[in-house]
Amino acid sequence: MDFKGPLASVLAAFGLSVLNAVIGFIVARWAFGKELNTFLGIVFGSFGIRSIMVITCIWLCLGPLDMHQTSFAITYAISSFLFLMAEIFFFHQWYEKQKRKIRRPVSDLLKKNDDLVPHSLLNYYTA
Repeated sequence: MDFKGPLASVLAAFGLSVLNAVIGFIVARWAFGKELNTFLGIVFGSFGIRSIMVITCIWLCLGPLDMHQTSFAITYAISSFLFLMAEIFFFHQWYEKQKRKIRRPVSDLLKKNDDLVPHSLLNYYTA
């Protein structure tokens, strides 16, 4: 197969973008149930590692393999943008769905046995 042609570079760029999005999706989905700081550490750490891997793969494709630069760059930029938008949309939908499952009424926050509200506020608002 000719690695220097536009078709090979388009397929390589699209494949790299798909692989990056799938790994990001798997890692973020795994981190969703964790505490906020742990979640952010996992997601941003994964982002850093994936960025290094993608930059290395791009260098290999455009450097030693000498793929068609324009078609590779345009395909990677467009597909990464589209997959990023899809990922954000999915996470937003999933978050909203989870939020609806655990929604508590405001009256639950004013119960006397709830440690989240100081007792001085409870006495003020329930009197």
